[in-house]
Amino acid sequence: MDKKTKIARINEVVTDYFENNPSVNEIPAMDLMPEFIKAGIFNKDYERKGLPIRKLLRELDRNNELDKIPSLLPERKTKNTNWYFQRPKS
Repeated sequence: MDKKTKIARINEVVTDYFENNPSVNEIPAMDLMPEFIKAGIFNKDYERKGLPIRKLLRELDRNNELDKIPSLLPERKTKNTNWYFQRPKS
């Protein structure tokens, strides 16, 4: 699956997740890995939980393309970034 298709599918999965979980306003990106795998975006997760989604998000960050995933919320730390998806504001 090419990067553009992955991004589109990630946006669909995140939208569906928030529609089906109205009480959740924010979720760590790695916690959605089972949903991304079920949707065929990634083949599997690894021992380092959420590695495939984190690698993709870091690549988007390096290329200044984080705006392609509107619900993404990066929380920048000194050494790393924690990635979250947040409910779209209505």
